[in-house]
Amino acid sequence: MSDHPEPCESTPNATADETASPRSVAGWWILTAFLAAGFAVFFPQAAFKTLVFIGVLSVLVFVHELGHFQFARWAGMKVNRFAVGFPPWIYTKRHDGIDYSIGALPIGGMVDIAGLGSEEEMVATAHGEMLENPTRPSAQNVPRGERQFQDTGLGWRFMTLFAGPLMNFLFAFLVYISVFSLIGVPIGDVSTIVESVFSNTPASKAGIQAGDKILAVDGKRSDKHSEIADAIQAAKGRPVKVTLLRNDKELELSMTPVMDEIDIDGKIEKRPMIGIQFQDYIKGYEKVSFVQAAEFGWIQSYGITKAIFGILGRAATNNLSKSDKRNVGGPVKIAQVIGSQSEKGWLPVLLMAAGLSVNLGLMNLLPFPALDGGRILFLGYELVARRPFDPRKEGLVHMAGMVLLLAFMLFITFHDVLPMFRG
Repeated sequence: MSDHPEPCESTPNATADETASPRSVAGWWILTAFLAAGFAVFFPQAAFKTLVFIGVLSVLVFVHELGHFQFARWAGMKVNRFAVGFPPWIYTKRHDGIDYSIGALPIGGMVDIAGLGSEEEMVATAHGEMLENPTRPSAQNVPRGERQFQDTGLGWRFMTLFAGPLMNFLFAFLVYISVFSLIGVPIGDVSTIVESVFSNTPASKAGIQAGDKILAVDGKRSDKHSEIADAIQAAKGRPVKVTLLRNDKELELSMTPVMDEIDIDGKIEKRPMIGIQFQDYIKGYEKVSFVQAAEFGWIQSYGITKAIFGILGRAATNNLSKSDKRNVGGPVKIAQVIGSQSEKGWLPVLLMAAGLSVNLGLMNLLPFPALDGGRILFLGYELVARRPFDPRKEGLVHMAGMVLLLAFMLFITFHDVLPMFRG
């Protein structure tokens, strides 16, 4: 799932009185540095993975917001703030009437475009106040750079909203082409080393741990993950003995596979499972031509898109498999996956970032209030009805959507963290 619930989310235009004082900004920097230093000292590995996650997320958010920002400027809209991260602001620099900010909460970003529905306007909407300024001059008399979102044509408004996801797609495509043509297409395989153990499964109950290497099932040794999986599935529900290597010592654990649902090419099938996931690894890279790199990049992006829409379709019909529920996650799960990729080198992280960029673009195009897709939906209404939707009602819809999105983010974060406590 996306970690950037409101890419075009606005914040009230900061005035001189509203801007944080240097003392408060310094306080936030000191607090952030103190917490980061403590985390790095006591949990160095987790701190490194967190830093990689924040770096990847910040780049994707910057790319997304840059699309909104650039098209808004080309359309002559007034931009109040360009920010990576959410407040409190720990850094702000004002240039040409725009505040460029970094927030203390690295969970998203925002481009505050005048008239696009800032928190200030949402509050006014909730109290039934008029959003329009009756003394505001007509759109024809508003100079470029000072126009509100509604002052521009429908095409410019659509492109300003669509530009965020578009930049995410272009970024992913550029990464894929660059890596595949300059370094090569990764040639990989799956090992027999356990990457993760799912909670409340035969493997977790028997004591299998991440990092264990599976050597044999019922005495049949193999270094191929497919043969290990076939041996488990051949048991068809009877107890099996799994031989594994841990800390240079062989252990033998008994467990009984259970029927589990897995997604195979979009089809849900039930197979005997013990609840583990093997590590994959890259054996090397094979260079390809620019044209082939573009083709492979398209195939990769299409595969991610197909998988995401498949999960969304099964979720809409309440037909999610157990593997779907395990694989879907929020910021915590994404951080864990990026952290595991960082142990394999910077190239896997870069390819992971490209996949997440496609994910972020697609999620923001969903026709849900407060997302880019939800705002575009209202532009579609205007196109068909030949008049804009009531701004007060639209503001209420986006406000309700934002509340639901935040609630969902809390739920999915709880879903990610709960297995840690169970473990």
